[in-house]
Amino acid sequence: MPNSYESLLGINLSEKSAEYTEKVKANEMNPIVGVYTSLLNLGTDAVADRRQKKYIQSTNFVAINTFLASLIYLSMAIFWEQWYWLNSIIALNLTCLGVLFMNGFGRINISRITFIVGVNALLFVNALFVGPMGQGGSFFIIIIIVPFLIYDIKDTLNIAIGVLLPLLFIYLVSVIQPMFAGYHLPLPEQELLYKVGIVLQFLLCLAVIYQFVFYSRQAENELEASRQQMSLQTNELKRSNSDLEQFAYIISHDLKAPVRNISSFMNLLVNKHGPGMNPEAREFVEYSRNGAKRMERLIDDVLSYCRIGTNLPKPTPVNLNDVVSTIRFELHERLNTAKGNITISKELPVINNVHSTLMYHVFQNLITNGLKFNKSEHPEITIGWTN
Repeated sequence: MPNSYESLLGINLSEKSAEYTEKVKANEMNPIVGVYTSLLNLGTDAVADRRQKKYIQSTNFVAINTFLASLIYLSMAIFWEQWYWLNSIIALNLTCLGVLFMNGFGRINISRITFIVGVNALLFVNALFVGPMGQGGSFFIIIIIVPFLIYDIKDTLNIAIGVLLPLLFIYLVSVIQPMFAGYHLPLPEQELLYKVGIVLQFLLCLAVIYQFVFYSRQAENELEASRQQMSLQTNELKRSNSDLEQFAYIISHDLKAPVRNISSFMNLLVNKHGPGMNPEAREFVEYSRNGAKRMERLIDDVLSYCRIGTNLPKPTPVNLNDVVSTIRFELHERLNTAKGNITISKELPVINNVHSTLMYHVFQNLITNGLKFNKSEHPEITIGWTN
């Protein structure tokens, strides 16, 4: 029987797969949508970072829409035979195509700079040839929004340049445009361009708003998908922890029984034959008893470790002198063999709110490493502390 989270995951995947399949079929049935989608994603395949993909798509988006809008002016310039104006529009079209071309070859930064500088400069030239009644400089207001689409909000330098540049050109248009009076379009044509410009600016604003809404919706969907994935992983982790705790409980219970038997028999041996045992035998029995107790504590610690955050015993005050004494006793034979010694230079403190087993492991590792890696004939381990 599958787990509930697996069923849920299967449903989500099926829904996403069906949705993606429908989109693919729609693109295949509509070649215009397919071409537009391909151009919009031009250059994103070579980038792994999602944020960079978004900025590449945004750059392609503004380049495509600027190119499409300028085609209207291109046809009007040809119809009116305004060749100076036509040349500036062709340059604008080539700039937009160049931005797409550079993104396709991974030149992301250059493409964004080309769009910001090139489009602003060519809009400025267009405004000079059209004339004041055409209100060509009004397109700079829309261009001010572009840096916020194609750059990260933290990239303040590029955003500042992208905002200040069109403001500068707006000022320059008002100053320089009268010098091009001989090249301006006739007043009726300027008035027509003004009306066409209002419609195009409205459509471009809608496109920019759509871009904002699209990425906001996309971010919300990704956030919701991440939340669901995290929820699934949390449930799986809870299940794994529960299985681990149950496994550790079973193992520890089975191990503690023989260890208790060893400890009990050692106690019986001491109680019954203790007075008649020679000192060396009595010492070996004490080692065995302490080892059994130590093993029992380790088994309890394994179970406690598996229950971290749920049933972990409360910390207690630990006398570090007792900890070191226990380790010294357990390492007695090893110290004699190595002719080593453990010295406490200053009486160790009592530490509150710690686990005795964890402190034991800290000192045991330090002391055993001190013996293991000490090359002197009489290794000396000195333990001290300061406030």
